Amino acid sequence: MENWKLLLPQGELEIKTSRQGSSTALLLAGGRKPASEWLVQIAASKDIYCADKGIECCCENNLKPVWLCGDADSAAKDCWEKAQLSGVKILLHDPLKDDTDLQLLLAAMPEAVNIVASGIWGGRFDHLYSNVFSLLNYKIQRDVQVVMADEQEILLLLQKDESLIFKPFSPENIEALSLLPLTDCNEVTLQGVQWNLEYAPLLSAHPYAISNMVELEKVVFTCNQGRVGFYLKYKL
Repeated sequence: MENWKLLLPQGELEIKTSRQGSSTALLLAGGRKPASEWLVQIAASKDIYCADKGIECCCENNLKPVWLCGDADSAAKDCWEKAQLSGVKILLHDPLKDDTDLQLLLAAMPEAVNIVASGIWGGRFDHLYSNVFSLLNYKIQRDVQVVMADEQEILLLLQKDESLIFKPFSPENIEALSLLPLTDCNEVTLQGVQWNLEYAPLLSAHPYAISNMVELEKVVFTCNQGRVGFYLKYKL
């Protein structure tokens, strides 16, 4: 097992895993825009890939992506033009398509890279549902790590035999910690919270492990079977 570490503005994530890509990229989608300070900090030293309206985040924060993928139906026209003039690789698709802009971008990613995906939250539930399972499929197919995050919410996707250590910088700002079963999981372990779990079952038909509270400086979670979302909600 190897360790994959990611430093977020909210804290340090470390995953004990045999699955990880050769590098970590930032993917920006068209949902709720992350706060500028948060975005600039997480974008440092990462290649950036945009799905359509995600280009607006780059435009507004003087960030240059490697690729821009989509049908140009939602992002501001001047942001698309700025991207073209600055030499960003454009993957333009017909609006009459089956896949979403995010799905097209994930399929075109040039290598098996870990992803921090932002611009995911907010808006319609069907968009969020599609985003979560599209990114989960990317994780499974590419054998990498995926984190969905902004300054308000974090969702880390974990699967069998992966363990997480999370060290929050400001535990008092965490409103809730939840475990979301994306498939049935017979055994999960969670420590460092108000309600610890020891080899507990998590069933998609009975998602009870929500609204837990962080109590220690370190949270440890192990997924022994299935696939789980480790979710954090921060106070506004």
